Amino acid sequence: MRRLVVPSLALLLVGAVVGACNGTTGDQLFTFPAYAAGATDAGHPFSSNGFTIQLTSAQMYLGAVYVNEAPAQNGSTFNTPACIDTGIYCAQVPGGVEVNLLSATPQPFSVQGSASADLGQSWQLYLVDGDVNEPTTFGVPNTADIAGTATRQSDGKVFSWAATITINPENRGEAAQNAGQPGANPICQQRIINFAGLDLPLSPGGSMLLTIDPRAWFTLPIDFSTLPSITSPECTLDQSSMYPPSAEYCIPDSSNLPGSDLGSEQGVNLFTGMFDSGSAGFALTYSSP
Repeated sequence: MRRLVVPSLALLLVGAVVGACNGTTGDQLFTFPAYAAGATDAGHPFSSNGFTIQLTSAQMYLGAVYVNEAPAQNGSTFNTPACIDTGIYCAQVPGGVEVNLLSATPQPFSVQGSASADLGQSWQLYLVDGDVNEPTTFGVPNTADIAGTATRQSDGKVFSWAATITINPENRGEAAQNAGQPGANPICQQRIINFAGLDLPLSPGGSMLLTIDPRAWFTLPIDFSTLPSITSPECTLDQSSMYPPSAEYCIPDSSNLPGSDLGSEQGVNLFTGMFDSGSAGFALTYSSP
């Protein structure tokens, strides 16, 4: 497994976990086990924009979790444009885990977490393995591979589909709006989700659990009846895709802005739905003894 690389200033702030958090309990330092799991009913059918969707498989690779003492500002703690957190980390789980999102059984991260006895008020989820600033992540685990069926509610027609999500400049990069600031939209901004509104007391002897509900990713319209065939160029461009034999159509791993390619709008909506699902899609808890 590749080592997750955090921006340099963030590394300094992560060091604060080991020696500089200003908590009310004497800054006690400790390690804890960390787990990820799917939501209990994630495999049950649900309705979305005229379709009844049922997920038949859903895998997600998580790179790391970082908890911050500072509350998020406007939903983000980033000092844009760089992906650097401006607060102090009080907990970190700097290693990955591949999660079966249809299983509610906790699945352990590859490393123990470390923390100080403080209160976390915001957090970040790293979506890729390796350096979040590296131009491409080819050869490392996909962010997500999901598949399922979608039944059109108007006539009962069933569409079997699959989707892969990767996050690379080629498909997620955003062009700079100002020619004088070519690095204004670094790819790391697409690879880190920020969460506000956290109230997470940290103490020795507990454990962390990240629960993910992929059903929350489908809030934006996805017309399964207009998806490209699984054998089409739109589906075969991504050589890392692992489509199940049952899939007839794919949601393309398309760019941030929908283009003229078949299914590109659905690809954008799936990625956006995942990234913006907030606490409905991703919930972080810490159980104290």
